[in-house]
Parts: sequence; C-alpha cells; structure tokens
Amino acid sequence: MKLARSNALLPVPTDPAEPILGKEGYAAVLIDGVAYVQDDATSNPFGVIVEAGASKATIAVCAGGLAGTVRVKLAAAVTIVGRDLSLVSTAQGCAFGPAPGSGARVIAAQSLETGAVGELIEAVLFKPIFYAS
Repeated sequence: MKLARSNALLPVPTDPAEPILGKEGYAAVLIDGVAYVQDDATSNPFGVIVEAGASKATIAVCAGGLAGTVRVKLAAAVTIVGRDLSLVSTAQGCAFGPAPGSGARVIAAQSLETGAVGELIEAVLFKPIFYAS
C-alpha cells in the first residue's frame, strides 16, 4: 500500500469575502472545507497557513503527518529556543507566543529559533493541547 500523500500540507479553498492574503504563519480553522484565519485563541487550530492565495491556501496540519517545519507568526517575542508556543489573539488573527504557565491556552508548536513580535520563526507543529487554567 502507498501513502496517499507524503506530507500533511493541504490545499484548501478560501472565502473571497474574508481574504487571508499575507496571513502566512497564522493559525487556521476549516469551516465547511474552507480555510479561515483563526480568531479564537482557546480553540484548537486545524493548522498553520503556509501559503495564502486569493482563492486557495496551503495549510500545514497540526494533528500530525507533517514531516518538516513551518514558520509561525509571533505575537510575542520568543527569547529561548525550544519554548512551547501557544495561540495568541491579535487584530489580524491568532498568531503564536511563548506559552504562559497558567490560564486558558492552546499550545500547538515549539520554537526552533528566537524572534521578535511580528517575525516569522521556524517551529515544529504538534497536536494542539488545551489547558483550561
């Protein structure tokens, strides 16, 4: 038996009424098979936007199956390699930042480099983990 695909990178249609151009590195959700930028930092993301086009996006799936790394958008500075990264709500959608030690949060990635707010840094994705407090 052959693999259906060698990597969990999926081309997904986007909603022209809610464009995601320029949203690479942000968390994404799927609603009825259409990709949107995630806006709720306490819900599990489907994945991370790797490429965003006018009518289609490529999404790296968080639940496993991705053999490589992705670049995630930072909403807070990361100063230590290997930090768990949680979703952070911004006006542009859910980006990533160092996971706090308490409070409701969803951790979905680990940093492979440091970076400042607004930068894209290399990270590995994993199945999102929700912490209520």
